[in-house]
Amino acid sequence: GGAWATHNQAGEILVCYSGVVPGGLLYEVTIITHTKTSSPADRPEFIVDWGDGSGLDTIARDNIVFNIAPDVQKNFYTEQHIYPGPGVYILQYIDPNRIEGVVNIPNSVDVPMCVQTELIISVAGNNCSPSFLNSPIQNACLGQCWYHNPGAYDTDGDSLSFKLVTCKGAGGVNIPGYTYPGTSEGSSFTINPITGEI
Repeated sequence: GGAWATHNQAGEILVCYSGVVPGGLLYEVTIITHTKTSSPADRPEFIVDWGDGSGLDTIARDNIVFNIAPDVQKNFYTEQHIYPGPGVYILQYIDPNRIEGVVNIPNSVDVPMCVQTELIISVAGNNCSPSFLNSPIQNACLGQCWYHNPGAYDTDGDSLSFKLVTCKGAGGVNIPGYTYPGTSEGSSFTINPITGEI
């Protein structure tokens, strides 16, 4: 069980248009994960579902940044993929499992991490997803307000809006029993739709 797979803390998928190639439109996809360094469940390779029906691919880790927080490393996996043309594609990865003790995810140590991003390719196709300047790994003080802003920016100059979604687990479906942090204790958990501040 959990002792071998208790490492996932956060993740994101970045997608950027690279150009027209034979067979379609080339995109560069970067998966970034934040994991527990001391866990034996390290991932030198990662499995991604491109969302276009082409199946799963294994991509190698390109880089690791250690000590972004105590016992936390940031992992980068980058690969290129050809999409057939305009459409809506849900890219995702599902990796067992989350770290132990996530209060608002029942039995988190046995719940896989699922991260998705929606790629909408218009006729032009030349667009990149937003990036984040601020790491999602932060400590909070008990009994004090906690704030986080991901520092999202878009190289294309697109306007950004933000909303909360339910965490997903195995099979890419909502985690049973998941609640927003603190809401079961009567606290509020909100996101500013314009600035992205949580």
